[in-house]
Amino acid sequence: MDKVTVYTWLKAGAPLDEGLRLFVVDSGEDHPFVRLVRYNHQVAYPILIRELAARAGISPSELRRIREAKGSFRENWPFLSDPGCPPELKVLAADKITAYWNYVRAHEQLFDCSSREEQWATVKMLVENYKENRAIIAEFVHYRDHGHVLGKHPVFREMKELEKLRKLGPIDLIKMEERLEHNIWRIEDELRKNKKPHLQADRERRLRIKRRQLKEVKRLIERTT
Repeated sequence: MDKVTVYTWLKAGAPLDEGLRLFVVDSGEDHPFVRLVRYNHQVAYPILIRELAARAGISPSELRRIREAKGSFRENWPFLSDPGCPPELKVLAADKITAYWNYVRAHEQLFDCSSREEQWATVKMLVENYKENRAIIAEFVHYRDHGHVLGKHPVFREMKELEKLRKLGPIDLIKMEERLEHNIWRIEDELRKNKKPHLQADRERRLRIKRRQLKEVKRLIERTT
């Protein structure tokens, strides 16, 4: 597991959803610990932090230093810890970490490209994630200053689409689960092959959306069984 990715996650306050996503990427959706996180996150959350740190090669003493020094993210946006915080903003908190890290990675790669296509793809990744980060900050600032959402980010439309899933019956949910799993596999395969690197930012965005949809569908299926 990439140390810098986990380090960035820890410095950002170690949001539970993003930590679970990192664990799933490394161990798979079917790992028993994933279910423990979802059904008893109060017990599992500290274990998740220690486990991801250990997998990334972060020592216990280094982990303590990081956690003692962290706080800027939550201090800037304290409403994210409020039980009444709109769920869209909590989703955006995890997406902001991804956008920030993609931006940093693209910036590092910008001057090491070996072809014009790679240069173009890297610049696009840089710009797309910068714009995403700024769009999320705009939502956070508006909510912090006014107490209600700005609602311009696409995540608000996405969450409305999730509402439609809750109206589906068990059979349709199972069909939707199969379609989403296939779509996720296809997008992941496209990312692995990287034949069109200029599409990476869009593919990663679609992958996050499909994973959130699948998570909700699985939750709804388990609720009906």
